[in-house]
Amino acid sequence: MINIWRLTKLQLLSSFGLNKALHARDMKERRKLLLLSIAILIGVSMIAVASFGYSYMMALTFEQLGRMDLLLAIMMAVTSLIALFTTVYKASGVLFGFKDYDLVMSLPIKTSHVVASRVLQLYVLNLFFTLIVMVPAGAVYVIKVNPESVYYLFFLMTLLFIPLVPIIAATIIGSLISWISSRFKASRMVSIVLTFAVIIVFMVGSFRMNGNEQVLADMGTGLGDMIFKLYPLTSMYVDAVCSYQIGSFLLFIAISVITFMLFTIILGSKFKVIHTGLTTSHTSNRYQMKSLKASSPFFALYRKELRRYIGSTMYVLNTGIGMVLLLAMSISLLFIGSEQLGQLIDMPQLSTLLTTLAPLFVSVFVAMSCTTSCSISLEGKNVWILKSSPVPKQTILLSKIAVNLTVTLPIVAVSCVLLMISLHTGWMESLLLLVIPMIYACFLAIAGVLVNLKLPNLEWTNEVAVVKQSASVMVSMLIGLVSIVIPVGLSLLLSSINGNIILLGIGLIMIVVCAMMYRYLKIKGEQLFQSI
Repeated sequence: MINIWRLTKLQLLSSFGLNKALHARDMKERRKLLLLSIAILIGVSMIAVASFGYSYMMALTFEQLGRMDLLLAIMMAVTSLIALFTTVYKASGVLFGFKDYDLVMSLPIKTSHVVASRVLQLYVLNLFFTLIVMVPAGAVYVIKVNPESVYYLFFLMTLLFIPLVPIIAATIIGSLISWISSRFKASRMVSIVLTFAVIIVFMVGSFRMNGNEQVLADMGTGLGDMIFKLYPLTSMYVDAVCSYQIGSFLLFIAISVITFMLFTIILGSKFKVIHTGLTTSHTSNRYQMKSLKASSPFFALYRKELRRYIGSTMYVLNTGIGMVLLLAMSISLLFIGSEQLGQLIDMPQLSTLLTTLAPLFVSVFVAMSCTTSCSISLEGKNVWILKSSPVPKQTILLSKIAVNLTVTLPIVAVSCVLLMISLHTGWMESLLLLVIPMIYACFLAIAGVLVNLKLPNLEWTNEVAVVKQSASVMVSMLIGLVSIVIPVGLSLLLSSINGNIILLGIGLIMIVVCAMMYRYLKIKGEQLFQSI
């Protein structure tokens, strides 16, 4: 057990760069850690407040029905769905895609312990999201019901076991996707397509389960029965926490723990075989010598960066999901309309928001697709090759920005044209709808490079640690969120002013900010790159 704990601790410290920050004597590094901690705290607080507000709104309906237990049932199901959704496309990378496989497997440690530490790493990461969703819901339940003291004990203890079964299910699905894709020559592309398909199926299914408050009121007991049938552990959880049934409490914990232990033992016994099967690649038996083509340093670096992007399934999935969702939403609006889509995803006000804030709404998806926030970190220990290459470092950084724009701009252009058709926008609204998301794409691409230069992580052993968990990715996401939330808030506060004028002002401000960041990149880019 001590080996599992040590491995898990080392992996978590390495994933978030905490090990280096905690032991660094440089005050600059400690200052970065402090600023990062503050940024993360602000982000977590915003999400927690939003989660509390959503739970409170649902509680008002369930209170009238006399079914407050449905609040915890729904939020527990949502938490499990989030764990399943976010773990599917990173499970295979965490379990089988770590670079130090040979080093770890050569240690005098049982294979099952290595597997357990990897699954525990996934568990800790998902427990964070579980707390953000369930703690506010539990607080709302306390306010409305004023339960007995045993509720607090059962609620806190069951929190630790909620993510276990969804993580195992997601790990199996993710591993199956990797295994199926490894049978094909274009394994990475097949893996990307299959994972996107699974994610979209999950999202469509979750949307169809949602409804507005009137639907929740009409369904009443039927809603609880549906959730309990789809995920039986929800019934045990509600019986334990809301009805204080000790049998359900023990059964819920036992099923979660036993499932985890059995999965770890079985996977540990077949781990080496599975790893070999998943990492096996296919090569063509025909090779033809062709003439080499010369190009400018920028285009050579651009093609190299684009190949690096496409060659990483995790990289594409994490940064491409925003564009996929944007395109899917734009196409769906052609057939079902904004009002029907709003009802489907439990946002009745979606039609109004799209009409007045369509450019900023599209920019939210752009903010989810920043590839530059981890592009430098992904160079890893090979960054010395770029640092020593006889190429201006601004060219290297611009090639990374160009890949980001290649991923976002074409899909943004197509999606915006589709939105113009479905929303019947005027010429001014159409122009703003097309231009502002593109400005945001440039802003976030440049900001991502600058943040990654300031917060690089070059000592990773797993791409997940860089693509999903690194400090630069978190800070870049926070910058993107704040840069959109502030204009949205101003637009809502200044509703008496013409919305086009506000959006035009926002666009001009963002252009000025982009120009300032680009100038800073040209002046300080080489110095920052050489210092990492």
